[in-house]
Formats: sequence, structure tokens, C-alpha cells
Amino acid sequence: MNDIDDEIRRTLSSEDAKLLARFDDDQALHRQVLDMFRGNHRWLTALGWVAGFALFAAGAYCSWRFALAEELRHMLLWMGPAGLCFLGLALVKLWFWLELQKGSVLRELKRLELQVASLAARGARADDGRHR
Repeated sequence: MNDIDDEIRRTLSSEDAKLLARFDDDQALHRQVLDMFRGNHRWLTALGWVAGFALFAAGAYCSWRFALAEELRHMLLWMGPAGLCFLGLALVKLWFWLELQKGSVLRELKRLELQVASLAARGARADDGRHR
């Protein structure tokens, strides 16, 4: 932390300080995941999780059938869907991690917005004191 952060904290009201403290700490991964289920797009998050589990189950089944196949033709017929299922699962996971990253960036922007508002309020109070 640097001097400007210390100065901001001294000028904050107790309510603003509590709010800033909430944004200050990096959230644990499980809290970030749970927050995704509380946001505006919680239905999309739930759909992504269901799709991920379904793709994993389908990919595991196709892989199992691939391992049991005795002919090359049947192996290829089971390998294709297994690969597509696991590729789809990778894409769902990529989307999910991008959403987690977006949440982290938004939290940091809210924190900066609060700090700027605090500095602006402090500057306005200082200006009022000088012009009187």
C-alpha cells in the first residue's frame, strides 16, 4: 500500500471504509464461483455447469465405448464424439474462467470508483473551506 491509499482510508467515512474493505481483499475461488450464481446471469451459469457435466458424462461414455471397441471402424466412430464432447467441455470451462476474470475486473473497478468518489468528496470539502 502506498501513501495515497493511506490518505484515502483516513478520509473515508466508516460506511465507505467498510465497503472499500469488502472490495479490498481478493476473494477466494469458491466465493467467486458462488457469486456467479448470485449475479444477473445466474441462469446462464447454471446452464453452463449442467452442460459441462453432460458433456463430461457423454465424453466419458464415448471414451469407454472407444476402449471396448474391437474394430478400427467402431473405434473411430466412438473417438469422434468423445473428442467433440471434451472439446465442448473445454470451451465451457474457458467461458467460465473468463466470467470469473470479468467479475474480478468489475470488483477492482468498483473499488477504484469508490476511491475516486472519496477523493472528489474530500476535494470538494477542502474547496468549501478555502472559499469561505
